[in-house]
Amino acid sequence: MGFTTATKLPTYPSHPYRDSADLAQLLLDNGLTGIGVQDLADRLELVGYYRLKGYWYPFLTPMVGSSKRKLPFLLKTAWDPIWERYVFDQELRNIVFDGIVSIEVFLKSYMAAELAKATGPFGYLEPAGLPGLSTEEHKSAIAGIAKDYERSSLPQLKHFKSTYRDPLPPIWMLVDCLSYGDFKKIFYKGADPAIKRRLASQLGIMSNKPGVGNEKLLRGWLENIRVARNKTAHHDRFWNCIDPKMTPIKPKLYPANADWWGNEWEPFRRPESKGPAGFLTMEHFLLKQLGVTHWRTNFIDLMNRYPGIPLKPMGFPDDWQKLPIWQ
Repeated sequence: MGFTTATKLPTYPSHPYRDSADLAQLLLDNGLTGIGVQDLADRLELVGYYRLKGYWYPFLTPMVGSSKRKLPFLLKTAWDPIWERYVFDQELRNIVFDGIVSIEVFLKSYMAAELAKATGPFGYLEPAGLPGLSTEEHKSAIAGIAKDYERSSLPQLKHFKSTYRDPLPPIWMLVDCLSYGDFKKIFYKGADPAIKRRLASQLGIMSNKPGVGNEKLLRGWLENIRVARNKTAHHDRFWNCIDPKMTPIKPKLYPANADWWGNEWEPFRRPESKGPAGFLTMEHFLLKQLGVTHWRTNFIDLMNRYPGIPLKPMGFPDDWQKLPIWQ
């Protein structure tokens, strides 16, 4: 009986439909200021009541004995700061996604080259070419890859289909038709551990063994990127998001070793450093290793253009731009 747990929960209360003008008036009647009913209704139609609710939620009245909030608004709550947070978040998601794309493109290029070098251009077709996968995982992966390949309209793959009789292309052509999640699940997971350690080292993610990359930390960061990629692609609220699945594990601290790369992460190990700051710092770190300098410029420019955005919900300390890790 798959509904056992659900039957213990209450059903959703019956609410009559309310149009944008009615919802706008509701907000104004509950203390929102600085905007007229028609302009507010237009914004609600443009974005949606529940999407915007996440941005005005911090301005609602705290409930006694609970961490939740509810209408009415706090005294002197104006519309402009709410809308500013929404627009800021849109721009932030675009910048985050831009950085993720650069990382993803590098990962696919690097892993395709390393796997081809190790086992040949078609080595992935054999279980031995992806030793990190079980026999069943490998069989399922190849079946999924074949479907993605047939559906793909990438020019290089269309050319391959019309030119060669091979059922699947070389790995360096194939990786671009896979989603980030499938690439990580198949080619990263399946790769020989030595390849993963070399990738970690290439990205500056080092273990405490001299010259050895920290594959475990890299694996976690790749999953953090997957979660953030989905959030940005699906327009989820990002600027003050507290999600353990998106929060990267920090490298260990070695105060006695002045050259240890992980020491610079200290401000983002503190309990008060919640929100997306840890992820953004990790994204900047990886892009810096790849020589992608425009991302930091764009991100800092965004933060400077919105000085009214509070840093604490993002998890940034006041002096974050001066921290060595952000240089």
